[in-house]
Amino acid sequence: MSATSSTELHQRQNEASNKEQIQKQRIVSHMNSDHRDSLSMFLEVYNKVPYTEAQTAQIEEIRLTGMTISTADYPNRAKSSRTNFFVPFEPALTGYEDARHKVVEMHKYCLQTLGRSDIRIHEYRRPRGFGAIMFTVCLATFVAFSRRSNFLPDSELYSRVLHYVPGFATFCYKIQPLVIGGMLVIHSIEALHMSIYRLRPHSVAIGSRVWLLWVLTDFIEGFTALQRFDALVEEKRALKAQHKPNLRG
Repeated sequence: MSATSSTELHQRQNEASNKEQIQKQRIVSHMNSDHRDSLSMFLEVYNKVPYTEAQTAQIEEIRLTGMTISTADYPNRAKSSRTNFFVPFEPALTGYEDARHKVVEMHKYCLQTLGRSDIRIHEYRRPRGFGAIMFTVCLATFVAFSRRSNFLPDSELYSRVLHYVPGFATFCYKIQPLVIGGMLVIHSIEALHMSIYRLRPHSVAIGSRVWLLWVLTDFIEGFTALQRFDALVEEKRALKAQHKPNLRG
């Protein structure tokens, strides 16, 4: 081989290597900025990393054989140490242009395995309109029926309101145990339903502020909170449909 041919070959190899490096950097940057949820699920499914730890996932490196994803040991510390996990591609990629298809395939598999939706909810929306009316009525009913003595003549509720309708106060006194008991049971079931069948599939962490607000609101308000949450999910789904990820280099 001539010196010229050898130089040209070396030049082509360098160009290919540079192109490959650019592709890898773009994939890493894109995944870390727009697809942290996928990285978290990869760790949960392929490496059995607990949910809370997996939420700090970020991709460190991608190769044709797989990805190196790290998690923070102490996410709230400025200089948190990180632990690396390797998530393999099976089979290995033939080129980095195949990364998008592979990652999407893995993402769908993880959603199915974990029983989750592709829509993640990170926000709470307070009741408005009819929902606000339901919230107010239910909260007032909870407060009024929380004690049977509220319907007796020496109570503040009676002196302020119920003395105008003493017959109704007597009726409420009689049914108070049934009303408060029924409300607690029904609304507890609704709050549990919200947590299991709404919040968990949409990756709302148990005990988080968003989880607490939705569960408490649903416990008080009932079905209109479920309707509001479903409307939020549909809104997010419509926005997601407008965004098409691009992992190609």
